[in-house]
Amino acid sequence: MGKYGQKNHVKLDPLAYNICLLGESKVGKTTLIKEVCEKLAGSDGYMFLECGQERGADAIEGISYINCPEWQMDYDELTNSAGFEDVCDDIIDNKTTDYADLKVVIIDTYDQLCDLAEKEAIRLYNKKLMGTDKPKADTINSAWGGFGKGLDKAIDLMLDKLWALKSVGVSFIVVAHVKRTDITDVMTEEQYTMLTSNTTQRYFNAIKQKLDFLGMAYIDRD
Repeated sequence: MGKYGQKNHVKLDPLAYNICLLGESKVGKTTLIKEVCEKLAGSDGYMFLECGQERGADAIEGISYINCPEWQMDYDELTNSAGFEDVCDDIIDNKTTDYADLKVVIIDTYDQLCDLAEKEAIRLYNKKLMGTDKPKADTINSAWGGFGKGLDKAIDLMLDKLWALKSVGVSFIVVAHVKRTDITDVMTEEQYTMLTSNTTQRYFNAIKQKLDFLGMAYIDRD
């Protein structure tokens, strides 16, 4: 038996790493990522998962996508829709056949995926309470005992699926919105703009800690 451990070699393929692109609405995040993925992986090498109410793919010709309005949902051919978990599980189960060329999935957007995961975390908690007289949860803060445990459950649901995809050789790119805050410096009275993630800090930190590259897309107006 040989000794444990091996030397790492940096990969030259950007799609081998975990990537996140933050940006304001309509700044061109989806278009940019589509063009990058088509150049690096080809037209069959990527898939946009349009989460929740996100519809960034509607006005982009030739983009490879599927709508994921719910965490769990049977495939609807008419609307090209299926549950986020269902799509991920199908890719994982059929990677070597139906998805042999797939190299990366794009989560568009992370904000909407967090909403789906919250609803699923609440559903799972209430399902666990069936047959008991404990009150059901109607918010993420009241699920799984409170004190942020509901948020932790939602985070686990998201990260578990993303890492299950990575285990079969499919990387992920996360697209996320930012919010703009205008701030006046108390000393100089000069104004400046700060861009921050549109999700809660807990959700943002959860994905940020797993990233290799984090980019910010914005328009600089003079």
